[in-house]
Amino acid sequence: MINVKNISYQIGKKHLLQNISFSVKSGQMLAIIGANGAGKSTLLKILCQDLSPTTGQVFINNKASNDYSQSELAKLRAVLAQHNTLSMQFTVKELVTMGRYPHFKHRPQPNDVAIINQAMQETGVLEFACRNYNTLSGGEQQRVQLARVLAQIYDSPNAFLLLDEPTNGLDLLYQQQILNTARKMANKGFGVVCILHDINLASAYADKILILKNGRNIAFGSPSEVVNCENIHQAFNINVQLMPYEGFNCPLVVPSFLNV
Repeated sequence: MINVKNISYQIGKKHLLQNISFSVKSGQMLAIIGANGAGKSTLLKILCQDLSPTTGQVFINNKASNDYSQSELAKLRAVLAQHNTLSMQFTVKELVTMGRYPHFKHRPQPNDVAIINQAMQETGVLEFACRNYNTLSGGEQQRVQLARVLAQIYDSPNAFLLLDEPTNGLDLLYQQQILNTARKMANKGFGVVCILHDINLASAYADKILILKNGRNIAFGSPSEVVNCENIHQAFNINVQLMPYEGFNCPLVVPSFLNV
């Protein structure tokens, strides 16, 4: 479990996060949504330990995250950043192999090789294994990066996958592929925390949704509990309509373009 207790983050007099608390269990997928500047990426950076909270604490499996060594954390959580640019030339397989670095000292063992191949298979990039990463499209590169972070935690029980806007700039097919993979990881027992902009995608894939506005938690719960006209208007300052959709676990959110 990731347990976030009363997290606040302040730069000078500006409060980027204020008293955020929530938990994510193994086997759950949490989507964090909110308008630009709501504090989503700041919160994820704190979960990743790229930032230290001004107040509050993050616990991973009932232990304070700052009590883990970096090598221990590398086996407990993997992070897919929003931007992944490379100036050096690597093949796809070499890049995915980097995800296994916390697990071997000199060269990958047979188990590592099997996991690397499995991660590439599950993300649909095995056919690119010998290709230069920089020759791939943006969507293909994002799937390679996802394969890398999957390989990092693939055989680690109670590990977590942290995704910062993994669908940003991708077409509909790649969005579905990325989120399907994240959902499958949750179904296998991993915890997944994902920042998303699309409310309907969040509702379709996530077990829980956290809605932020100006660094504050305005709603946390299942999609059916928190996705409503009032919360969406408060978070995004836009009027919406909810439309029932067969097979969907909560209504579709449609902007009321004529009544903003």
